[in-house]
Amino acid sequence: MSEVVEIDAQGRIYLPASIRASLQYTKFRVIVDGEKLVLIPFKPSIDKYYGIAGRPRYTRPEEIDEAVRRETEEALREEVR
Repeated sequence: MSEVVEIDAQGRIYLPASIRASLQYTKFRVIVDGEKLVLIPFKPSIDKYYGIAGRPRYTRPEEIDEAVRRETEEALREEVR
């Protein structure tokens, strides 16, 4: 896909709808490579590292509430000893 675009007085580049529709990202790292302007999709760290520790132990709110209750009880028991 190739389009001719212009930079306005404020330095903004308008990307045509056909290009925007094909992109999954809205934030990009800009690199100047000689006379080329390269846009690299910027992925937040959470996307980059999601799942690195394996599957989540708890997925439902009830499971999380129960785990918090158990851990709180255990911490209080340790504190009393």
